[in-house]
Amino acid sequence: MNPGQGAEWPSVTVVVPTRNDRRVIARCLDAVVGQDYPGPQPEVIVVDNGSTDGTPKVLARYADRVTILDERRPGVSWARNAAIEVARGEWIAFTDADCVPRPDWLRTLVDAGRRHEGVTFVGGRIAALPPANAIARFSENLFDQRRSIEQERPASFISANLLARREALVACGMFNPDYPRGQDTELAWRSQHRFGARIAYCDEAVVEHRNPSSIRALIHKAWQHGRGSSRLLGEFQAFHGRSLRTRMRQTKPYTDLLRSMRALLPLPRRLGGTDRPLAERRDAFYFALFRCVRHVSFVYHSWRRARDDRRAGRA
Repeated sequence: MNPGQGAEWPSVTVVVPTRNDRRVIARCLDAVVGQDYPGPQPEVIVVDNGSTDGTPKVLARYADRVTILDERRPGVSWARNAAIEVARGEWIAFTDADCVPRPDWLRTLVDAGRRHEGVTFVGGRIAALPPANAIARFSENLFDQRRSIEQERPASFISANLLARREALVACGMFNPDYPRGQDTELAWRSQHRFGARIAYCDEAVVEHRNPSSIRALIHKAWQHGRGSSRLLGEFQAFHGRSLRTRMRQTKPYTDLLRSMRALLPLPRRLGGTDRPLAERRDAFYFALFRCVRHVSFVYHSWRRARDDRRAGRA
């Protein structure tokens, strides 16, 4: 590295929350501390969120290379916020204990932040960690950061691969501990709605993630998505211009549900014909199953929320 090269790159803190991840955290931290970053040595903060499985013993092996915090309040938002409060980097990069960032991840992510003037957040690509079975490879669709940032409105992001300006992140209020799930989307919407935050996507900054790899895990993830979407749409009614109660009186939630249920029927015309490759038909089934469970969960939780709002006298 040239003598003045490091000064051109900002200081960065990498935050990794963990809880009961003794089997995977070492591979994650090896990848994080081994990043090819041309700027100042990145600060790495690992936050143990009440592990009971021996994770602290694994973390102790990295005590000379990372800062280890102990945050007993349960929830990944508390863990991330504890790290944000003490972070010294101008930028903060987030990943999870079940992720393995590629060697150029941090450099590429920060470079995207420098190139996008005035950007608050940068999200990178989340790929399936090999070896991955068919469900895990399909599950890349559930962590499609490009779609979340560039196509969804309002945009959202996934903090398994995220970069944020520390000053702007603190000003936006950091992560909301009231959200056990969906805290990423809540922060993204709040930051845009109330603070005018800008979000960019970087396809070259990649982390590999242990995706759901069984039907049961896929169904569980779909139910969580539906429940989280219901809560977010209910609490950001003004942002979307209509109440959850109004939304549930319209036909779209039910037509979406019926369409996804029909897609599960084992008819060739539903799956696009028997001439399609097996992998495509299999992915079509996984996608239909996920959408069906997510829509059921969304309708169920939305009706409950609308009922509670009515009883409380809210719109």
